Amino acid sequence: MTIADGSLATLTGKPFEGTIMQIRIASSNARDASSACDEVIQTLADGHWSLIIAGFNTEHDASLLQQRLTQAFDCPIMAGSSCLGALGIEQQTQAQAGLVLWALADHSGNYGVGACSQGDDPRQAAQQALEKALAQSGREYESPALLWCILPPGQEECVLQGFSDVVGPNVPVLGGSSADNDVSGQWQQFHRQGVGVDLIQVAVFFPSGSVGVSFSSGYQPSGQTLVATQVAGRQLMELDGQPAAQRFNQCIDGAIEQQLEGGNVLALTTLHPLGRCIPMADGPDDYLLSHPDAVTESGALTLFSEVAQDESLELMTGSIDGLVNRAGKVLENARQLLPKEEKPVGALMIYCAGCMLTIGEQVHAMAADVHANAAMPIMGLYTFGEQGCFVDGQNRHGNLMISAVVFGQ
Repeated sequence: MTIADGSLATLTGKPFEGTIMQIRIASSNARDASSACDEVIQTLADGHWSLIIAGFNTEHDASLLQQRLTQAFDCPIMAGSSCLGALGIEQQTQAQAGLVLWALADHSGNYGVGACSQGDDPRQAAQQALEKALAQSGREYESPALLWCILPPGQEECVLQGFSDVVGPNVPVLGGSSADNDVSGQWQQFHRQGVGVDLIQVAVFFPSGSVGVSFSSGYQPSGQTLVATQVAGRQLMELDGQPAAQRFNQCIDGAIEQQLEGGNVLALTTLHPLGRCIPMADGPDDYLLSHPDAVTESGALTLFSEVAQDESLELMTGSIDGLVNRAGKVLENARQLLPKEEKPVGALMIYCAGCMLTIGEQVHAMAADVHANAAMPIMGLYTFGEQGCFVDGQNRHGNLMISAVVFGQ
């Protein structure tokens, strides 16, 4: 199914009284999942919500969360696990709450959530999930303003192709890949109908106001360019005609010397990712990052995203200060893209889990800076992969990225 642009219609849901879009955040640090649910349900009990998106620590039982939240709220729900918790900002700032809900009420908009197990054909599964979301919204043959996704890590490029098959390439897709706390594969997703480790989830937004989106990183090009001379999907066998791990190690002053015969390098490479230049017609170029996570016994580098054969890759550099300060700037960029006459009423954010783990306790400074830059309710997820679009409008999957969507009224 492909769709065309269409005009806004009326939501068949239970709104707040009045015509104003409202966004609220409910968060809990309770260690017990049932107690956490009690807290967030009580916070949002007075609302008639159009959509709820949740982020949670994998220490919580996803099945229990799904059961309690679907009993409490009758709107579309989507949720994904977030590394060490999720970011929740409203009256207070919680950088790593165990459970955070982002609740939207918009009686003049339309919303829907679709999900499908990834299986052996993630592109087809993505198509099916999006078609379900559009059907739930009541706007099957129209183009939404935004897609927000929560995905299992591993096949994100194929998933984005599947979304494009349905709505075309020009609808912004933002979101992230579910995460656990130790990269052991314990990530999960849930929606109204089920819980899983491989659920492709997507929400369609036909909001009554505008959206501003931003997708960026806190890294700078080092000036060293490498060529991917032998690749296979997410495995980089050669750089500049040399074994990839060996050549990469030379460029980062021996930081992975002890792992050249095989081993995990995730933490060692967070401040030295590989970047693909995305030329911009106006303004400075952007960079889409790939994060090396391991060295194979044959000396190849495995990545969290795909690179192409013979693609030029820039060695990027980052710093703790840059990663702490960048999130607020990405949020501000998204806010500035709203029409001047519209007031920002809330935001969704994605912040790479690798960046969060690298800045450590500075995550609280990052959250405080985001709060200081925007007086609105915000939820953020710490993810193992980020989906977004630069100013050129093309949707991409990357690593170590930050994104924001700001909703206007």
